[in-house]
Amino acid sequence: MRQRDHGTIACYRWGIDYGPQDWRKGCRCQACRTAANVYNIQLQRRRDRGEETLRDCSDAREHLLWLRSKGVGLRAVAAATGIARHTVWKIARGQTRRSKHDTIERILAVGTHLRMPGGFVDAEPTWRLIDEMLAEGFTKERIATELGSTAKRPALQISRDQVMQKTADNVREVYDRLMAPTLTARAMVAERKARNRRNAAERLKEAV
Repeated sequence: MRQRDHGTIACYRWGIDYGPQDWRKGCRCQACRTAANVYNIQLQRRRDRGEETLRDCSDAREHLLWLRSKGVGLRAVAAATGIARHTVWKIARGQTRRSKHDTIERILAVGTHLRMPGGFVDAEPTWRLIDEMLAEGFTKERIATELGSTAKRPALQISRDQVMQKTADNVREVYDRLMAPTLTARAMVAERKARNRRNAAERLKEAV
């Protein structure tokens, strides 16, 4: 089981072990009591200066929804930030409208590198690749077979709305493999056109 560090306000409030939060299980070692005293003093000073001690969660909520659309689930965010899972869920659902500045900043710092294979993402980029393969002459049966289908009559069963991150990655791998000759040819054509434009520009300069 994961454990909190001593000498933190979280450990003082909830104890060293992660689990169902209960203020009665808070740690009262010297390090944790010192951390709690420092926290309370700093909090009171901010209040005396009239500073906001809580911040609107709208940015964090929008970021969590964006991360989820990219395949990064709330559990991954909670694990990466060290924020309690139920706190992340409440912010994402709009149940918590104001939270500590540090909590929001830690959520905003999470990137898409945490995306999970089981997370769901927008299906449009995946279908864009599929449509390009179809336009190139590959059938849906061929694509489904390349994706691992063993059915007698393979069929693409991919939602037009959302797909799992793993499915999106697999389609990208198939696209790169099947379209490699086409992509290489396109690159050669683009390079030839660019070279011709450069040569034409050089001839024009010489003529001037």
